[in-house]
Amino acid sequence: MALWNQRNLDPPVVLNAPCKSKNIKSQISALTKTSTSMLNYYSTLNTFEKAAAYETRFVNRFKYRLRNMHGFQIMRRVNQTLIRIKNMDLVQVIMDLHSFLPESEYIPQTVNLPVRSNLEYLLVRMQGLCKLLMRVVYLTKEAARFHVKQIVNMHLYPTYVMFLGLMGELWLFSRSVCRRTVQFYEELYPALEILPDTKMSWLPEHYQLPVSLAAWLGEEYERDILQCGDANGATSSNWLGSEGDADLFTLLQHSTTDGEEQLLSRKQETEQANKSVEEAPSFSSVPKALLLQSLRSDTGEVVERKGRNALPTQFDAKRLEHIRSKFHVQQFLKQERTNRTDSPAKALTKGLSEQQFGDFNVRLMKEFNRLSSVEFVKFFKEQFLQLVTEGT
Repeated sequence: MALWNQRNLDPPVVLNAPCKSKNIKSQISALTKTSTSMLNYYSTLNTFEKAAAYETRFVNRFKYRLRNMHGFQIMRRVNQTLIRIKNMDLVQVIMDLHSFLPESEYIPQTVNLPVRSNLEYLLVRMQGLCKLLMRVVYLTKEAARFHVKQIVNMHLYPTYVMFLGLMGELWLFSRSVCRRTVQFYEELYPALEILPDTKMSWLPEHYQLPVSLAAWLGEEYERDILQCGDANGATSSNWLGSEGDADLFTLLQHSTTDGEEQLLSRKQETEQANKSVEEAPSFSSVPKALLLQSLRSDTGEVVERKGRNALPTQFDAKRLEHIRSKFHVQQFLKQERTNRTDSPAKALTKGLSEQQFGDFNVRLMKEFNRLSSVEFVKFFKEQFLQLVTEGT
C-alpha cells in the first residue's frame, strides 16, 4: 500500500535541531508564513465541518428507510470519506511543525528548526487529503445525478431536494479545500532543502515526494477540481445526466474558479452577518409599558418574603460535633443526600436547591486531597454553617 494511502501512518518523532540562518532567512520566513496561513485556513473551516456533520446526521437518520437506494448508498460512502478526513487531524500535524518555527519578523543567526522528517510527514498527509477530497468531489456528483432523477420523478421530493443541496455544498467546499491544499504543498516543498536531516530517514528508501502535487494527481485533478466547464470553456447543460431541459442546473454552475471563490466568500459573509444580527439585542418583543418601567430610575421598594422552604436563620453547630474525620464527612454527605431524596423533612439542607447543594459538594471535593483530615473537617463545618444560614 502506498505511503499516502495508509490510514494509521506512524508519524516521526517531533524533533528540532540547530541550524545557521545566514543564507536561508528568506526561506525560513516564507515557511513560517505558510504554516501560519495553513493554521488559519484549516482551523476555520467551520462551514465545511457543519456540512459534513449534516451529512453524517442524514446518513444515520435515513439508514433504514433508504438503505436500498443507490444514491443513499453513495452518500454513505461520502460520509465514510469525510470521517477519514476528520480523523487525519491535519491541524495538529501543522501545529507540531509550526511550534518549532521562529517568528517571521526576527530570525536569529542560530535557530532551532524542525527536522526534515516532520515536514515530509506533513506533505504525505496532504497527499492523502487531496485524494480523499477528490473522492468526495466524485461521489457527490454521482449522488447528485441520482437525486436529480428522483426529483424529476417527484419521489420523496423534499428529502431529495435537501440531499441535492447538501451534495452541492460538499462538492463546492471539497474543490476549494483541495485547490488550497495543492497551493500550500507547492509552497512547503522547497523548504525541505533548508531543514536539518536526521541520521535515519523516515521515508522509505525508494519513496520520493512529488515536486508538484497537481502533476502527481494527474488528469483527474484538472478535470474535477480545476475545470468548471467542458473542453471549450462552456458549461455543460447535462453534467448531472438529467433528461430534457437542465437550465436550473446550468444556472447553479460557475464557469470560472473565481466564481466559486466569490460564492464561498459571499456565503461566509452572509453567515457572519446573520450571526451578528442574532446576537444583537432586540426589544421588539418587550411590551412598551414594561420597557418604560425598566428605564425609570425609581422602581419602588423591593419586598422580600420568606417561602415555605426558607433557610433557618440559626443552626446549632453541636449537631456536627460527631464529625471528626474525612470518612465521617463522606458518611454525613451520603446520609444527607439520602434524606433529601427519601425524607426531605429530616434533611438539614431541606431549604436548599439541588444546585446549591451540588456546588457545596464541589467545593469540598476540591479541597479533599489538599487538606489534612483535621483541616478538612474544620473547612467542612465552616462551609456547611455558611450554607445552611446564608445559602451560599
